[in-house]
Amino acid sequence: MSMSNIEEHEEAEAKALIDQHFIEMTGKPFDMRPAGYLVAVKIYVRPEELKTITQEDGTEVTLYLPDTVRAEDKYSSVSALVCAVGPEAYQGEKFERSGPWCKPGDWILIPRYESTMVSYRGVAMALLPDDRVMAVITGPEDVMSGKFAGDF
Repeated sequence: MSMSNIEEHEEAEAKALIDQHFIEMTGKPFDMRPAGYLVAVKIYVRPEELKTITQEDGTEVTLYLPDTVRAEDKYSSVSALVCAVGPEAYQGEKFERSGPWCKPGDWILIPRYESTMVSYRGVAMALLPDDRVMAVITGPEDVMSGKFAGDF
């Protein structure tokens, strides 16, 4: 039983959506191929527009995150989108019972300091060992690192 939210029959569609997303951001499809047991992930950076609220007088006000907060996300975010998995990932005895912990298209939680951070075509990415995936989540919006999470 895999932790992945992406079913086997959904993998091709997930990879196509990742390519489309990268084309929109960079003009090129995602073509990084992680080596060995590494997993390539796109770090979640919160959108610039946080939300729009309606005031008592009926006017709408849009709240924006400062650029400094969004820049900090690149280094403190613990949510990431799996973009590619190396050819040796999730192989061997350790994964016989569980199978792959994640697949391209899954949103995952990652440890902040156990990956190699890179900027790939201007996109915040990380490469991490397959066994460093902490959890598969339904989406990144509900998760913040402890630094920004406030009171627990």
